[in-house]
Amino acid sequence: SIFGKSWDLHVEKILNATLQKNLELVYNTVKFFKDRNKEVIFDAEHYFDGYKSNSEYALSVLNEAARAGADCLCLCDTNGGTLPGEIYNAVRAVKNKFKDIKIGIHCHNDTGCAVASSIAAVEAGAMHVQGTFTGIGERCGNTDLSVFIPNMQLKMGYKCTEEGMDKLTEAVVKISEICNMPVSSNKPYTGASAFAHK
Repeated sequence: SIFGKSWDLHVEKILNATLQKNLELVYNTVKFFKDRNKEVIFDAEHYFDGYKSNSEYALSVLNEAARAGADCLCLCDTNGGTLPGEIYNAVRAVKNKFKDIKIGIHCHNDTGCAVASSIAAVEAGAMHVQGTFTGIGERCGNTDLSVFIPNMQLKMGYKCTEEGMDKLTEAVVKISEICNMPVSSNKPYTGASAFAHK
């Protein structure tokens, strides 16, 4: 996975680079690894902020990654502030423009929408989802795969795993113990209160 700036504000204020120089950096970095026969997932950092600010530029960043041979264009909701409907619309626009490249999603959970936003992205055409198994991550965490996967497989009919759905709770408990974090009783699917009566 290669991260690159897709928000014009970050290019100019954080990288202190020109917009054109950033496009060259993206192209050259992806091409460097493709020339060495590596699979490249291009993570477009702050993609949704960039898309809202300057959609033409955000798309041009993806275009450079695609032109250099990226195998997947992963759109990042880096600050976790984009709502599922906005995610759907932006992913759909990218999927329509880049029909032959796998599209991915990478959501943070600062507004509590990471799982819902990842589902919306899949509905819009994303085929690659990044997350962590119990949602653990910086700040408020990332897409919780222990919630996302059963939603996709049990509720939406996607085949995410060949086996192991019966081990979901066991896996969440084990990972939580390793991280020295309790499993909240109101955790979806695996918490003690999930699907219980009163």
